[in-house]
Amino acid sequence: MPHRILIASTSLPPVAGGAEQAAWEVAKRLANDLEVHVLTCARHVNSGERLSVHRVPRVALKTLFYSTVGAPKVYRLLKMTRPEVIHSHMVLPWGYVLRNSESKKVITCHGSDVFPKKPYPMKYFVMSALQKSDAISAPSKWLSTYVEEKYGLPCRFIPNGVDTERFRPIEGLNKRSNVVLFVGRFIRRKGVMELVRAAKELPQYEFWLVGNPGAKGAVELPSLPNIKEIGFVDVNRLVSYYNEATICAFPSHWENAPVVGLEAMACGRPLVATRLGFSEFVENGREGILVPPRDAKELVDAIRYLMENEDVRRRFEQNARKRAMQYDWGVIAQEYRALYKHLLGGSP
Repeated sequence: MPHRILIASTSLPPVAGGAEQAAWEVAKRLANDLEVHVLTCARHVNSGERLSVHRVPRVALKTLFYSTVGAPKVYRLLKMTRPEVIHSHMVLPWGYVLRNSESKKVITCHGSDVFPKKPYPMKYFVMSALQKSDAISAPSKWLSTYVEEKYGLPCRFIPNGVDTERFRPIEGLNKRSNVVLFVGRFIRRKGVMELVRAAKELPQYEFWLVGNPGAKGAVELPSLPNIKEIGFVDVNRLVSYYNEATICAFPSHWENAPVVGLEAMACGRPLVATRLGFSEFVENGREGILVPPRDAKELVDAIRYLMENEDVRRRFEQNARKRAMQYDWGVIAQEYRALYKHLLGGSP
């Protein structure tokens, strides 16, 4: 009889960030031999997987709603599924809503859910959820350390992953020799203004920007002949863009565990990226070049160096793919399986 696991994530792919991707990708792989249920508010969920998806309505103030008037719906789900382990991705809402369950409880913190800029009630909910969990994890070493220091609770490091079968080098695709690719939201924290300055100083290269220009906090980028705003694309087209590009640039001011970096590396692309976040899986001078945040000059110099040195770039490409393979979602799922095994006192 397989053990029963409930994975809770408010959203799921295709509308997703790193937290939602982690929840879904791990759930799919654990469902090979565990009984996996997923609790979500997502309206559209991929079908054909060997797991059960349970959708609850997306409402305002989810933490308050599902802890009070919406609680009976959640209780019925727990009674029906009888999970031995509940794994909440993000502390709120589900880490708090499900905090009193008799199941073993795991919470994976993803960054914004544990940072201090929250009103008092939210801080109380976060602390209460973390204190009642049986295990806490984070997808980056620096965030794990932050949780331990800020909340005084042990937090283990389990990284995010990448689908290396989907994100892979594509033979025969027309690879460009002058394209710098960025993937992410067009907001200042992602370093888009530094990319604009780089584009101004490096007119000989094309800068392709893939992402949602209408995202909250997005900035309007100036019109330059070598900047191409592509907008949001589906995953298959994204893989093609990674493969067509020469290098990828991610000059974020800070990141937790940026999945886009692993996606690019899995496609064999060398990176120019900032240290906080990307240094979790990029060794400077091996898979890419790490630069300080908010430093447009260092960014320009690194891009120019990689674009002008093909031998270095080819070596980085090979190293990037090898490194990404260590973060395949199948490998990461086994780390979560080991955590569940520890909590249950046996082998899942």
